[in-house]
Amino acid sequence: MLRPTALILTIALLILSQQVTAAPVQQPVFKKQIKWTGTSWFGSPIVHHLGTDNAKIIGTFYDIIVWDADGNELARAPHGVGYPHSSRIYAPAVCADLDGDGIFEIVVGSGDVVAAYEWKNNALVIKAGWPASTCSAGECPETRGLAAGDLDNNGSIEIIATTTQTRSDGAQVFVFNPNGSRYQPAELSFQAWPRYNQAGDDATVNGPGNHGYGSYGLNVGIGNLDDDPEKEIVVTFDNHQINVFQHTGVSMLASPWFTNRSSAYSGNQLNWGQFIRWFDPVVEENHYHRHTGEWPHPDARKWMQWTASPPSVIDLNRDGRNEVICVSNVEKDVPYDTKHHSIMVLEGGYGDGSRSAMRLPGWENLPSSGYPQRRGSRSWYPPPNPPSPTVVDINRDNSPEILYAAHDGFIYCTSATAGQLWRLDIRHNRAMMYASEITVADLNRDNTPELILTTYGDPENISPGRPHGYLMILDNSGNILFDMQLPEQGANGNGKGAPAAPTVMDTDGDGSLEILVQTFGAGLFIYSVPGSAENQLLWPTARGNYLRDGTASGFRAGHSLAPTYLLLLK
Repeated sequence: MLRPTALILTIALLILSQQVTAAPVQQPVFKKQIKWTGTSWFGSPIVHHLGTDNAKIIGTFYDIIVWDADGNELARAPHGVGYPHSSRIYAPAVCADLDGDGIFEIVVGSGDVVAAYEWKNNALVIKAGWPASTCSAGECPETRGLAAGDLDNNGSIEIIATTTQTRSDGAQVFVFNPNGSRYQPAELSFQAWPRYNQAGDDATVNGPGNHGYGSYGLNVGIGNLDDDPEKEIVVTFDNHQINVFQHTGVSMLASPWFTNRSSAYSGNQLNWGQFIRWFDPVVEENHYHRHTGEWPHPDARKWMQWTASPPSVIDLNRDGRNEVICVSNVEKDVPYDTKHHSIMVLEGGYGDGSRSAMRLPGWENLPSSGYPQRRGSRSWYPPPNPPSPTVVDINRDNSPEILYAAHDGFIYCTSATAGQLWRLDIRHNRAMMYASEITVADLNRDNTPELILTTYGDPENISPGRPHGYLMILDNSGNILFDMQLPEQGANGNGKGAPAAPTVMDTDGDGSLEILVQTFGAGLFIYSVPGSAENQLLWPTARGNYLRDGTASGFRAGHSLAPTYLLLLK
């Protein structure tokens, strides 16, 4: 038997030999186009067995469509009047066995409902108790954020949805049980959800109470941010505020360093959702801590705008405690003008809570993008991408990097210590082009990951004949390995190309990976990647996984990142 040191040396030599002999990443090979799907938004495809022997491909457009590995349609859940969901599916769908009964569900947010479909007898069947409504205060806004998690660790998975509700007496955040009822911890004497509901302490907490505004793009993440075992829900709002909710619906207290400056509630402690976040840390110190100087105003100071900012919950500095990581628009001037994107990293409420909502040391000054591309008369379409952060270790140094696509037409890679490592222009000399969320997987079995993304831009009626849809493969230093124009661009008034994060998995059981791309108007494209395997799927789909919670398992607090040699031995 080998001694432990000899075993480690042998494994290290094995790693080095594989690195030397590994073939270069091969160009993805176009395999199939599936047409007549309808329009995709940001609903990243799913590859899942759904409790059967073979993997299925699930696309979420307006309809939910299930195909076999060869692209043959097996089932469809239509949208429209009289169906469980009536409108587009904006956010990535959840796929999980919600209640542990062996039946897998596909859950979507569509219009003013959340709908859960079971996979039964090769068909999509609406689950008993669903759809669930996200209407409140007499209005029925759109559901644009969706995530899932076992909040109370009881073995069942809750569904969290966020909406575009703007009424002050309405609710933006809903939590549902697997049976479609509203989640309600048994020990509570007040209504937990939805929030803000004014039924618990929302109306008067800390004096002013809590008040939300619309959440317009994938604005929810889930993870543990304190010392109790239950998970917290992070939500961003279109009112310059970001909030962390306990599973009870109660907002987490911020550090006592943050206190209310207004005369009516002077000195009162604040929770996460009760104060605007400002770009400059000095502004926050003067306003919320020292209570000195003029009150800040966007005509002179930049503030954070979280309109469509998907949050992630990751242990960024590897201290065993999670942080909140989010990319925000940063605005200034009146009328408001977005100046750039910036990454904000905030600490959780661990220990005595003295660091809760504080900037992680080293992140006082926020890494930023350039000025957004000028949209001109393009008020709505194409929609700018939600700047969803991908947070994984792409450099194999046991420290995660943060990747995101900014509205200036570049993608950015930032270190765990707030340093910009590189950026890449993805605009292809177009007047306007955006990128999808970035997915991460090893495409040539050398245990060094590659980055996979797609692009999209002007609708066909604005830029006829000009391609905007590309599939791009980068190495971990931001060098372009392959830049492939999609086989068909489509003609769609919403945009042209592929807005949703591509999904990277083995669809047909041959051991190599496929890349799945949902488009605005040209259906779904499937590419195969010769020489690849499922050895490292670090962030293989939108929001990191099929719970869409904005995490990657290697960087959850309390879980160490598996060394490369362990990945080889799997």
